[in-house]
Amino acid sequence: MDTWEELNRLSNERFNLYLQAGHGHLTIDQQMRLDYINARLPVLWDLYRRELAAQKYPRDTPVLRRAA
Repeated sequence: MDTWEELNRLSNERFNLYLQAGHGHLTIDQQMRLDYINARLPVLWDLYRRELAAQKYPRDTPVLRRAA
């Protein structure tokens, strides 16, 4: 699964867990899963931004060589 797909999957799962929490209580397992997702999403967003940057500016781009 690529980064974008995982971001979407986890975002949707988080949304559904928040919906459940709004209608009652989450189980311990669901709360632990929500904690995991909330910790994982920022990491995935950072990875995704890096992937986009690498596509737009390959390592051999002259601008990057000057900056190094």
